[in-house]
Amino acid sequence: MQSAVLHPHLLIWRDPPVWPFVWRGLLPLAALALAVSFALGPVARNWIEGDVQRETRDQLNAAGFGWVGLSVSGQSVTLSGEEPAPGAGERAIGLAKTARCATWIGRRSCAVSVAGRFTAPAPPGSAAAAPAPTAAQACERSLAGVLAGEQIEFASGSAAIDARSGALLDRLAKEARSCPGTLRIEGHTDPVGRSAFNRSLSQARAAAVRDALIARGVPAERLQARGFAARRPIADNTTESGRARNRRIEFHAVSAN
Repeated sequence: MQSAVLHPHLLIWRDPPVWPFVWRGLLPLAALALAVSFALGPVARNWIEGDVQRETRDQLNAAGFGWVGLSVSGQSVTLSGEEPAPGAGERAIGLAKTARCATWIGRRSCAVSVAGRFTAPAPPGSAAAAPAPTAAQACERSLAGVLAGEQIEFASGSAAIDARSGALLDRLAKEARSCPGTLRIEGHTDPVGRSAFNRSLSQARAAAVRDALIARGVPAERLQARGFAARRPIADNTTESGRARNRRIEFHAVSAN
């Protein structure tokens, strides 16, 4: 009587196979399960919330909305605080909606939803007078006043300052010389073009303004330059007028002696 020897590997590779699924067929499902568990897990959630928190906070602070409280759950943002003036809460909500976060398909809106829980401003005379602004705050306001209705002009796609901005730079230098402490010169662009180019262009334009103020007598050690590209818009980028407003130079007090 003869007996057949069945090698172990034939139990796996027989055609048709003995098992309904071979182990190699389960690998894509296992990879998908791992990806889903990561996307739904606390690490990814904290990472997303951190980006939304940081970008929205930067957007609000850059526009002078530091009084706004910020709470983030996933991609849902809730703003709070006492409005300094009627309508300030609505403006803060609109600004938070323009914040952009980096994704694998480019920069997109950080928040899926933005809600506000603001208290109305106190009626006049019901509270103590607001404290006087600090010297640094007064400096920022004076520089913003000089820039009101005007912009430092540059050649298109360049950091070369247009000669027509000379008088404006003279007035800015005069204000900057009287300011205490350190000033940060910020360059901003619209989102047209490559993001890497806009980053370098905004930095180069801020540096060019710094050089122009140094040439007009402002001490170099009191001036910083930083480019933010298109990360902090103050107007709608879907219109030409909005993009023109977003291509700008801003001054902020970093510290006061």
